[in-house]
Amino acid sequence: METTVTLRPPFEYSWWVILIGIVLAALGLFLLIRALFKIFYKKKAPKQEAPKPEGYRRPMPQHLFIIKKKYIAGINKLRSEYEKENLTKRDAYLKLSLMIRGYVHEATGIDVEKCTLNDVKTMGIRHLDELMEEYYVPEFAEENRAKSRDFVTSCNTAVGVIREWS
Repeated sequence: METTVTLRPPFEYSWWVILIGIVLAALGLFLLIRALFKIFYKKKAPKQEAPKPEGYRRPMPQHLFIIKKKYIAGINKLRSEYEKENLTKRDAYLKLSLMIRGYVHEATGIDVEKCTLNDVKTMGIRHLDELMEEYYVPEFAEENRAKSRDFVTSCNTAVGVIREWS
């Protein structure tokens, strides 16, 4: 008994399947070259330095007295608004932080209003980094972490720092 077998033609790829294969192979090769380039020719990124206290100017004593008086009055007004419960604790700390930064800007000419806590620490501005650390948690953290902070005490501390500033 004789049997006949008919063979089918080999599996043929259409042109788009071949194109997809070429594109994927090229993409893989590109990613491999890029990874090797990053490993062997890694260029060090320039470090971003903290803003330097350029433009520092010491105000005249009579001007400093006026600036101090203005910001102490503003902090006292803010404290009374908080005590009347017109402000939440977080909003009060945000405003207090802005007032302290505004005071430093007016008193020294250094723009610390957009600086982070680390930037201020590297500048070495006396007492400002301590104040910012005190306000940092209630200003940015969740409400339950800020409960241990007393806003009135923080206001008194800020007023004390402003009075001692020279």
